[in-house]
Amino acid sequence: MSITDKQLKAIERLSEYSGPSELKDGNGLVAKITPKASIIFQYRCRYNGVNKRFRIGRYPFINLKQAREIHRRMLELKEEGKNPEIALTGETDFVTLQDCLDFWFENKVSTLKEGTRTLYVSVASNYFYPAFVGENVETIPAREWMRWFDDIAKKNPKTANSAFSKMRACLNFCKSKFIISGTNLSKIKQQDVGTSAQTGSRVLSLPELAKIWICIERSKAGTSTKNLHLITMLWGNRVSELRLARRAHFDMDNDIWTVPPELSKMGKPIRRPIPRQIKPMLERLMNIYDDYLFPGSSLKKPLTISAANRYIRRMRDILPLAHWRTHDFRRSISTICSELGTMPHVTEKMLGHELGGIMAVYNKHDWLAEQKEAYEKFADCLFEQVQKEI
Repeated sequence: MSITDKQLKAIERLSEYSGPSELKDGNGLVAKITPKASIIFQYRCRYNGVNKRFRIGRYPFINLKQAREIHRRMLELKEEGKNPEIALTGETDFVTLQDCLDFWFENKVSTLKEGTRTLYVSVASNYFYPAFVGENVETIPAREWMRWFDDIAKKNPKTANSAFSKMRACLNFCKSKFIISGTNLSKIKQQDVGTSAQTGSRVLSLPELAKIWICIERSKAGTSTKNLHLITMLWGNRVSELRLARRAHFDMDNDIWTVPPELSKMGKPIRRPIPRQIKPMLERLMNIYDDYLFPGSSLKKPLTISAANRYIRRMRDILPLAHWRTHDFRRSISTICSELGTMPHVTEKMLGHELGGIMAVYNKHDWLAEQKEAYEKFADCLFEQVQKEI
């Protein structure tokens, strides 16, 4: 049954209302009524796979005839695949979230390191580009943003929290370049979205490291994949520092591996010694491969981070150990080397960290000899433990 002017006028004269919360006029047009007898016309529909409510206006400032005219135009726009909100704003030349993402990727993300670019592309493809298609990014309500993040959080709270920080970075960049004036995302605090990632604390013991070593050696993975993780365990490097390493980065005459600035997290070169336990492994890889020493399916391209992560997940599923990840190798080698007597400034250099305070400014020494001694002590202890576990 359609809404009538007589109904609306009778309700509008009341000070309190206890009847139905909505009166339906057909095709999604409704009059929503509050307990204080306030009447608001809305258009309810499913747009881009999401249930939406478009606020048309308050009665009697918008009368029933005007609401129906706006509603008819909204139906037409939706049928054309356009945003029904255009009928309210009259604005057809607005910026969408997809426009912002394209601008961000072209002008900011393209300048970042390969690993970061790959991560952002993956998140954007899976979550960002399918969201709020065709809508004015400046007028998306904070409630809609939060509902979208909550849907992500139902599957993975940490992913939702991370997605928020990346989305905020994108929109803030566009705002700084005057592509948009602002969005309602700024009303949301990151702490209210999903769960933030916790700083890792897992330190693998020598017996645990030995079990992982044996599991990797016995796996049916390719030479590149296996050696990437075995050597990472011995060096304590960030995985991508080695994954993207090329033959030219290794000085086999002077036993020095130099991570170039473009592969370093801090954007500065990292120098590590090549221990005697790692050198024959590198020599074997150099006899097999040309430029990239850890290639993937193509010998001309490095193993992808997703392939490396998939492999470690398989190893983790096999081993009866408490949850661990490749990054824990770094914390473990630092801890074990400290227990073996290595000084803190040396372990920091082994991990590729910048020294703190005034030392970071004036002291550029790498302590390569001390690093090499520490690496070789650690490897000896690990291999001794491997023999016990076999």
